[in-house]
Amino acid sequence: MSRRACLAVGTLSAVGLGLAACTPAGEPIYLPSTALTDLAGKLSGRVLLPGDAGFTKAWFPSNGQFADAVPLAIARVANEADVAECVHWCRDNGVAFAVRGGGHSYAGLSTTTGLVIDLSQLNSTSVNRLQWRMTTGGAATNADIFRATKYGQEFLPGGTCLGVGIGGLVLGGGIGYHSRWAGITSDHLVRARMVTASGDIVEASATENADLFWALRGGTGGTFGICTEFEFDLVETPKRDVVYYRVDIAGADAATEMFSAVDALEQDSPPEFVASCYAEPTPLGADTDPRAAVKGWVRGQFLGTMSDFTDLAGPLLRMTGETNRILESRPWWDVAEGFTSAEAENHSWGDVSRYTDQALPGTAIEKLVDLIVDCPQRSEAIHGELWMLGWVGGSVIDRAARTDTAYVHRGMKSMVRPSPIWSNLATAEQVRELEDWTDEVISAVEPHTPRESYQNFPNRRLVDWQEQYYAENLERLIEVKTQWDPEGLFTSAQTIAPRE
Repeated sequence: MSRRACLAVGTLSAVGLGLAACTPAGEPIYLPSTALTDLAGKLSGRVLLPGDAGFTKAWFPSNGQFADAVPLAIARVANEADVAECVHWCRDNGVAFAVRGGGHSYAGLSTTTGLVIDLSQLNSTSVNRLQWRMTTGGAATNADIFRATKYGQEFLPGGTCLGVGIGGLVLGGGIGYHSRWAGITSDHLVRARMVTASGDIVEASATENADLFWALRGGTGGTFGICTEFEFDLVETPKRDVVYYRVDIAGADAATEMFSAVDALEQDSPPEFVASCYAEPTPLGADTDPRAAVKGWVRGQFLGTMSDFTDLAGPLLRMTGETNRILESRPWWDVAEGFTSAEAENHSWGDVSRYTDQALPGTAIEKLVDLIVDCPQRSEAIHGELWMLGWVGGSVIDRAARTDTAYVHRGMKSMVRPSPIWSNLATAEQVRELEDWTDEVISAVEPHTPRESYQNFPNRRLVDWQEQYYAENLERLIEVKTQWDPEGLFTSAQTIAPRE
């Protein structure tokens, strides 16, 4: 039975046999009417049911396209023991479940019509400044972590969206504006606590359950168990002011210059330099030239002097079509805070990512810009964006070899990411047009890139997602999955399955 068909059965309906739910395989089952009451009685936290205050806010996903998956109930756990009880309950009753930290999964992998195990209360942070270590709960967010270290001498390199949970971030790698010089988040993980499929609690580190520790650094969340605590080593923050820059542009020709300049700079620039850029089409007036109706910007930082920056990044400062420029030295913490953002509400997105390991030819970049110009949807609420992220390469990230951790994407230069965005009121035809546009963008760079995508930007439309996310690490990940979850209790639309 499909997910939608199972949903039609009713996620919490009174029937002769009790409560209607779904198994992990999507088959309908019926629970005793006391089943959820029994679960609630075993938890220190709360069980929220449809109709309860706070239920809708607790289950509604960041990516609105997955809002049809209304859960049977939400278990808002208070501690690690609650997590284990939820795992036992789901196993004993055959109920599908999903684990939610920040609820920010691009592919809606924290949604289910069964039980949502809500870790949001496990958001503690503790910094040991003598040992340069941070311990977090399994669902501490980027915002929690930023607050814990703000204005200190150390920080944890992470992402940009403040609402993202640390579990999803670190278990899939963790890239951001500081990755090139400070490393990805998973490379700073030193220990994790995890509730297993049997409900046991284990620790993983370089010296304890080392294979599991290898897998947790890039094998993605919700695959091997439920992580309730992480410990990280921290990075020293820059003492001197750093260069912050942003250049806004308008027009297709300027967008071509911008993407070309960023792509070239990412090939061999020092790790102290980072850039990201994006462009999107703007609404057309009666007499507007579509090639003029394009806007975008490039922004980033440079850990060095202004003169060294202008020598290095001159092409970014000589673009035609520039409409605004910010170029100044700032305290590093101010720059870091400026890179963070809150997630927009009431919208959906369908990003696809593709790593690059060499410069794109000029014809490919021109094709990308042509696709921006020809995007079938260009309103404020429904449109396509094209991003080039220079966060993913450089000598610091590449200190580890491709098989040293489960995060395989070493030796990369940048990432091309088409991002179709639509309001939750968009029609199916509008969404289909944007998905087709996204496919065209990926096709434009396909001949020039390795077939690798970032597992923290998952998309259910990827057919060979396992190969794109994990490449040569896939077989070892299957072995770890088979060891720790041989029956495949932890499952979703994109979860590695155990070996049969």
